Amino acid sequence: MRSSRRWPWIVALLVVVLLVLPMPIAERYTSPTQDGQYLLHPLRAYGFVLAAARESRSSQINTSGEALRVAKAAFKDTTTRPTKVELLFLPKGEAYMYRTRGGDVLTVNEPGRFVWEVWGVDTSTGDSGGTPDVIALIDYVTGKVVASVG
Repeated sequence: MRSSRRWPWIVALLVVVLLVLPMPIAERYTSPTQDGQYLLHPLRAYGFVLAAARESRSSQINTSGEALRVAKAAFKDTTTRPTKVELLFLPKGEAYMYRTRGGDVLTVNEPGRFVWEVWGVDTSTGDSGGTPDVIALIDYVTGKVVASVG
């Protein structure tokens, strides 16, 4: 009799975990520029988890290390040095536009669901330890630079 009283609590706890679990996962694995939106929109968090499961199998660059390597190769002959990458989860079918601190606008008209946001610094100013800013966007599936400053 005692164990039958526990089942409703166990089921309720399991349901709560399943409802809440995608939110911190999406917050953890996406760019700080998207912080907070998954906690406010739980369905978007579920969309992130489902899209990640679907697209990670066909992606050329699945990890941030691979994405940073691609970014460094893309900027090797420039004065811009990539320092980190962050994953962006984009709304389906919408163009994506990002305005950098320097005023440049990076636009991707037909993005996939995921884009690597490349952060870097301009070494031509002699301030290689300066504040990083977004310098490029790399398509998650193809590994191609789809937008960059300069």
